[in-house]
Formats: sequence, structure tokens, C-alpha cells
Amino acid sequence: MKIIKNFLEYDFFIRLKKLVMESEFSWFQRKNMDYEGDGDDMGYFTHSFFTNNMINCNHYNHYITPILHKLKAKAPIQVRANLVPSSFYGKKGAAFHIDQEYKCKNAILYLNSCNGGTEFKIKDKIKLVKSEENKVVIFNSNTYHRGVKSTNADFRYLINFNYF
Repeated sequence: MKIIKNFLEYDFFIRLKKLVMESEFSWFQRKNMDYEGDGDDMGYFTHSFFTNNMINCNHYNHYITPILHKLKAKAPIQVRANLVPSSFYGKKGAAFHIDQEYKCKNAILYLNSCNGGTEFKIKDKIKLVKSEENKVVIFNSNTYHRGVKSTNADFRYLINFNYF
């Protein structure tokens, strides 16, 4: 696992953050991630930039391509923004899961700071990575992880990258 603070150039990050958090950005509801029956979330909202080998958003080339280059990605699998309302999570939160069943990389770019974040299950130990704006966490696809709700912000915003 690799954690990099101030991952993107400041002005580029601010433009990306405004696009996702402050503009007329389309969000679509996804059902909960209760893969193993160990979560109690009610889902979240997502905006797909890239999925099923297709670009799904006009902003992909301007915003996502430079980030994939910085991640040294050879090919994207899926890239999506997530909007997670804190009120959608119970005490347990989301279930631990992996995004892809095959070997690839995952990266989570946090767009806002809050006391929520992502928990990782590594060798039966739990590691919390807090949401801090412009921080990225890069990890292998076989690492179990889950979202942790924020208690000091109404929403948690991030962009999730799955790539080779």
C-alpha cells in the first residue's frame, strides 16, 4: 500500500474538486456493497468516467487521463466518482470487499477531508486511511477494504480507479 498526500498539482485538483462537488454533476444510485453480509450501508451515489471498456463522461480526457498517467496506469478497468452520504451508513458501515476478482491495481483519490475514510484488512489487522483532500492510496486489488462513514461531514467524495 502506498499513500501520497498532495497527489495532484493544486490548481488541477481544485478544478477537479469543483467539477465533482460543486457543479451540475450527474450522480446515480448504487445499492449497498454488502457482499459478505457484514455491512449495513444503504448504498451510495456514483458517476462513471470509464467502465466496460468505454469512456462514459465528457470530462474523462481532461481530468482522468492525466491522473491515470500519474498513476502509471497501462489501461483503465473502471474509474468512477463516489458520493457517500454519511446518513446512508449504520454502525457497521460498508462491507469489506475487493473491487475486481483478478490482479490489478486500485487507487482511491479523496476529494474532501473528513473523519471518514477507508479501512483495509491486511493480515487480520485493520488499517484506517482517513479521507484527506488530494490524498491518494494505491493498493493491490486483492486487498479487502471498506468505506467508513464520516461523523463530521455530511458527504464523503472520492474517485476510485481500477487499472492495470
